[in-house]
Amino acid sequence: MAEASKLGLKKNKSIVSVYGSYQLVQFNHSSLITTFVANSNANTDIRTFTTTFQFSAIHLMSNFSYTTGFPIFCVGFTRDDDVVLAGGGGISKSGVKNKIAIYKVETAGKTLKPVVERELSRDEDAPMSISVHPTESALAFGINSATNKVEAGENENCRIFQYSEERIEPVHNKGTLASRNSDDYQKVTRFNKDGSVLATGGTDGVIALLNYPSLTPVIPITQFKGHEILDIDFSADGAHIAAVSAMNLWIISAETGRVLEVITNPVLNKKKPFVFRTCRFGRGTFSNILYTVVNGDRSQKPFVCMWDATKWTRIRTLTVGPKPITTCTISPDGKLIAFSSSDMGLRICSSKSLQVLMTVSNVHTLPVTSLAFNSDSSLLVSGSVDGTCRVVSVPKTFPKNNNFVMLILALLFLFLAGFVHVYQNNLIA
Repeated sequence: MAEASKLGLKKNKSIVSVYGSYQLVQFNHSSLITTFVANSNANTDIRTFTTTFQFSAIHLMSNFSYTTGFPIFCVGFTRDDDVVLAGGGGISKSGVKNKIAIYKVETAGKTLKPVVERELSRDEDAPMSISVHPTESALAFGINSATNKVEAGENENCRIFQYSEERIEPVHNKGTLASRNSDDYQKVTRFNKDGSVLATGGTDGVIALLNYPSLTPVIPITQFKGHEILDIDFSADGAHIAAVSAMNLWIISAETGRVLEVITNPVLNKKKPFVFRTCRFGRGTFSNILYTVVNGDRSQKPFVCMWDATKWTRIRTLTVGPKPITTCTISPDGKLIAFSSSDMGLRICSSKSLQVLMTVSNVHTLPVTSLAFNSDSSLLVSGSVDGTCRVVSVPKTFPKNNNFVMLILALLFLFLAGFVHVYQNNLIA
């Protein structure tokens, strides 16, 4: 603290020293000096003795934002861990182009390096959903055709593209939506584990299962009229798909299309309104679990339900964050689930306990539209209609019970400071 006085900062009892890769936060209570170490990117507020790195930053977690210049509606990672971003201005005269773009992640330089991109027709809608093929260099999107084609019943909304470092080329289109309203679109696109089947879900209530690469129907198209399909996922063995609308969770046979289970009550308290938002089957050791996200009104916190994926009975329910969840994704190994919420924050949770392991605040200025983990779960990418992509480094390990550790250290700090104060007063007396 003496060095601070030499710099003309006068006498002080706290200081933050920032270096190339870390920062020191120090408090001076006479003979006791307390030092905290954090990543150089940590947001530290000395005035209230709060550190928003929440101890997860001690694991050198870093993140950066990249501006694309177009609204992002869907994100993914290729097999080589390149980032795929897609979106645009849709069918409008705004001048904002519809694009599919692939970037390499340069964590050292904290940026994305453009690899290849493809501009799409301004007469058609922007890509609204994505699924990256697990074994081939192929991308599946939900992209509405031009308005006149939609109204004529000629909407080729399911699109397959092949990609390389030189080009992104369309190879196959298929119409699956029943609606002739251009406001309806393919909200969900999902390959199964081996990429042999593609599922699509529309805002008109249509669910389609298609063989890949032919895009011939596996089963007849199913339509749940009056419902908007919000999310779809395949079980690990590909035998079932789970689908949610605001009020219903369906378990469907991927072989016959028969609805096996219908859960119509997402609430714990029937007197209060709750709605389903997303669904994901677990992976790896958690493949026998189905996770569903349920949002409430402004007075209710969102929660996640864990379901037994054989009996379809609820195992556990836990609140996650203070604000409604907009989207979620699960890591390839099944150990982590990431959520984005309307407060523009990201939370990474344990798939086993649903404990929040890491929180990243203010990742975008507008809500997150899509999330994706890379192949080894070391990176989490988010996209938003604000035209930015956020890349977050995910630690290999997390401290146990972050909040408890933080509380103990704060209490220890206060105890030692109080002890020194009493000791000094006794000396003066």
